[in-house]
Amino acid sequence: MSRGLHLTYIVSVFIFVVGGALSIPFVYESQTLWYKIGIDKTLLRAGKIAGLLAAILLLVQILLAVRGETLEELFGVRSLISWHRVNGVFILILALTHVTLVLVPEGIVNLPIGMKYWPEMVGAAMLLIIFTMVVSSQLRQRLGFNYTRWRAFHKLLGYLALALVGVHILFVSESFEYVVPRTALFITVASVVIVLFQIKRAAFKKR
Repeated sequence: MSRGLHLTYIVSVFIFVVGGALSIPFVYESQTLWYKIGIDKTLLRAGKIAGLLAAILLLVQILLAVRGETLEELFGVRSLISWHRVNGVFILILALTHVTLVLVPEGIVNLPIGMKYWPEMVGAAMLLIIFTMVVSSQLRQRLGFNYTRWRAFHKLLGYLALALVGVHILFVSESFEYVVPRTALFITVASVVIVLFQIKRAAFKKR
């Protein structure tokens, strides 16, 4: 496949996934949206959109981290590393926006705390993980972190975030009780995992 076709394919898949994800809060409304009107409903829906965008960029972030031969040939290692750093900041901004816009319509004082709200607690853990990853990446040299140890810890947090994002999305919103969004989530996450496995296997064979 030529470089142009590769780029077209990657961009098309990305646009398709983003378009499909952003339609979910409109087509498959959660119960929390049913009881909201006016600005509260708009803010809550915008918050859900920000969360879904953050999740998509998190999946992209994992792929940018492992790169693989195809991406390296298309964009170059330096560009991929640069995008990885910038994308991490965008993920954190979207995650914070998601939390803020979801909580504002409910009232900041009504924080979902307790075992009853375990999916929200998973989301809070994800936010902490993302914050830790982004801040440690941006300030690693200033903080004097050993690169090898930091990279191993960073990679571990990345895979943990990948696991948690699926759990959080699947159980935090009634939107994913519908067959189409649930199936789309499974297919998207499974596709990323398969790509990761193929990249790792190809790298192992080259050793």
